[in-house]
Amino acid sequence: MDQGARETVVVAVAEMAVLRALQVAGRRLLARRSRAVRGSLQAVPPWELHVHVPVGDTDLDLLLRDAWVIPEAVGLPSMMIERLDQHVRILLAAGLGYRRGDLIKTVSRLPLQQLELPWNTHAGTDETHAQGG
Repeated sequence: MDQGARETVVVAVAEMAVLRALQVAGRRLLARRSRAVRGSLQAVPPWELHVHVPVGDTDLDLLLRDAWVIPEAVGLPSMMIERLDQHVRILLAAGLGYRRGDLIKTVSRLPLQQLELPWNTHAGTDETHAQGG
């Protein structure tokens, strides 16, 4: 895979992982609110709720608990997950909405050539899932 294609795939995978983490956090954030607050936010996608409901720094660990289990299960490198987690924590704490351009900047700081990505190794998700099922 050439460098441009590799970067595109990494950004796409990172985007899905980040949006899922924001979705997990948003659902938990909404569940902790009163019925009146939840009702007014029903039309807001869960990955955008933190823009409307303040998130305290002390809430981040609880909101993001298990948010990265799928990226971990498919074999994304821990360094990549750590950077994506930092990105999501900044968005949540600052009440900033997701923007692809900001994520691209975060991903561009990763040493892409040095990362062992799951689709470049022989131990892919097919083998992982076959073992579990």
